[in-house]
Amino acid sequence: MEEIKIRKKDLINIIQNVESFINPKIQLEQYAIDAICAVDIIFFAGFEFDDIEDKMILDLGSGTGKLSIASAFLKAHTILSIDIDIDALNILKRNISSLNLENIIFPLGCNLENLELRKNILPKDLKLTTIMNPPFGVQKEHADKMFLKKAFSISHVIYSIHVASKKVQKFVSNYANQHDWKVDYILPYNMVLDKIFPFHTKLKKKINVDVYRIIKRK
Repeated sequence: MEEIKIRKKDLINIIQNVESFINPKIQLEQYAIDAICAVDIIFFAGFEFDDIEDKMILDLGSGTGKLSIASAFLKAHTILSIDIDIDALNILKRNISSLNLENIIFPLGCNLENLELRKNILPKDLKLTTIMNPPFGVQKEHADKMFLKKAFSISHVIYSIHVASKKVQKFVSNYANQHDWKVDYILPYNMVLDKIFPFHTKLKKKINVDVYRIIKRK
């Protein structure tokens, strides 16, 4: 893998300055990932495991595109940014345009249940990496289950962010096993959430999350 030209602090600065949610929807749990977290995760996937450069990235529940944009600057081959919310995708499109990334990031408005991707029409040597920040299930229990199930059906490797807890670890591990996948690595992380809903009492809040690397069983 060639040396990545952009420095981490410069990429964080870029992500910090992109447009975020204007009117986030609580039912979709649209908590924007912070710039440092987005960049750390993409650098982790890119440098520790070589899962970004020259790979097709599937950003499920992409929101306004922070994970997608970070992947683009780490030389992903192509990025498909998928979200059900047209308002979020419109913001993503503006972010893509402002950074001249139209030739690598492609937004798609779609309910994941209806998403189909035929890997047989893609180049045989093109690997698919799914990176996602699914709903944590606060509004709807196991809302992340649909994201995982879809990722299992279309990916070569998966990175997924979930609330840190032994219960969630057991669920993700068991659910992966049921689909002939396995948890390969768990990265503990502190995500910073900005105040975006009226019921939030603090300007910023740290939450403990786990970033899962999930791979197919051989």
